[in-house]
Amino acid sequence: MNYDDTTIPGIVIIRKDGAIVYRQVASTKDDRLTAAQLLAEIDRTLGTTGAAATHGYAVYERIQLHADGGGGVRHDQGTGGTAVLSAAALFPLARPLLIGPWFESTIRSQSANLAVVGRIPLLHDTGAIHVTATAGYDTATDWDVGLRIGPWVALSPKWALHLDLGGTLRGLDDRAVFATFGVTYLLGPR
Repeated sequence: MNYDDTTIPGIVIIRKDGAIVYRQVASTKDDRLTAAQLLAEIDRTLGTTGAAATHGYAVYERIQLHADGGGGVRHDQGTGGTAVLSAAALFPLARPLLIGPWFESTIRSQSANLAVVGRIPLLHDTGAIHVTATAGYDTATDWDVGLRIGPWVALSPKWALHLDLGGTLRGLDDRAVFATFGVTYLLGPR
């Protein structure tokens, strides 16, 4: 309230931990922030854009612990079903790029791979289309390469879900196509 009992606008932004990160009290009704200025100040102080976002607030900048499972069709000496389980630790190199170890197990073999993941951002940094390429050692055929594509959506700052369609070539004669569903745990500061 000012000197003649007229209310004047004031804005206080409080972080989850209770810290006051912004305070502005207008001296007159005309001295208030526009909607665009207010949103920019919220983004700046809470770390959703700008310099604060590079310190780990965005889900794209976090290490991903990834696990999934599914099944599909495998063709080597004949055609049959297969189950696929995988686990990975993916490290962000840049906003659209992750890299890390990828371990995969099927009914007949296990493999240790290097994965490179490219992502096409969706849903204002809470989702992406992930394209994953893997290559490495396979216990049954000495080598394997794979390719997966699918949506990845962060449900919270710590958890994401993903669905992949993919294929793997193990040696020259062992091929598989599959679909998997999984979860990702995101490491890093909130």
